[in-house]
Parts: sequence; C-alpha cells; structure tokens
Amino acid sequence: MKKIMLIAVVLGSFGASAYAADYGSAGCGLGSLVFKQNDGTQILAATTNGTFGSQTFGITFGTSGCNAKGMIKVSMVRESFIEANYKDLSRDAAAGKGEYVTNLARLYGYTPENAAKFAEVLQKNHAVIFAANNAKTAVNEINRLVASI
Repeated sequence: MKKIMLIAVVLGSFGASAYAADYGSAGCGLGSLVFKQNDGTQILAATTNGTFGSQTFGITFGTSGCNAKGMIKVSMVRESFIEANYKDLSRDAAAGKGEYVTNLARLYGYTPENAAKFAEVLQKNHAVIFAANNAKTAVNEINRLVASI
C-alpha cells in the first residue's frame, strides 16, 4: 500500500509541474502553441505534437515553448554535427568554403558576414584538425582554434 501511495504522490507531482509551466497537460510543442487552453483541446494539442514531432524537437532544442536551455547543449550539437558530417566537413574545410563549413560556422555563432574568418581558420589548420581521422579530435582542435580567434 505504501508503494502505491508513493507512486501516486510522484505521478501527481509531475502532473502539477506540467500545469505550472506555460503549457497544458499535453506538454510543450506546436500543439501547445496552437491549443493554449487546458480543456478538451489538450487532446488536439497532444495529437498535433505527436503528428509533427514538434514536442521531441522542442524538448531537444528548446523551441516551441519547451525549456529554453534544451536537453542538448550547443557543444553537443556541434560535436554531433562534426561527427555526422566528418568527411564532408573535412573536404569543405580543405577548400575553405562549402555548406558544411558554413553550417558549422553558424553553430559556432558566426554570421554570414564573418563566417569567412572561421572558414579560413579551418582551411589553414586542416592538417591539424583532421590529422587523427577522429571526430572527437577534430572537435577539440576546432574548439581550441575558435577560442583563439
């Protein structure tokens, strides 16, 4: 009986925190932005979130009314990008331009106006960044280089 009471208290506290947030019982996401009322429309909000996947994206990246900090920190997004696009990024960095370098520059906070400096640093240091043929090494080298710009 004590276990059932404990479970009820824990689950109740989660429900209360959902109502304290800026969204209804369906949680954050596109559905919560469209259907703000916490009444029968919450089923529509939950359906919208599930259909479009906006809740998962919102929780991960802090959009659609979800936690502004997001679950994935910016450094993890950068690392994931480099790892997923390692060969293409290496090719573009060697050339000093390209969509992979441009997108990585954005992840590091560079604007289109000053992204050329970032691309130049990657090109000049290509051998150091990509010598180990390892994404983690590339991340560490790029972070080191960007800190010195």
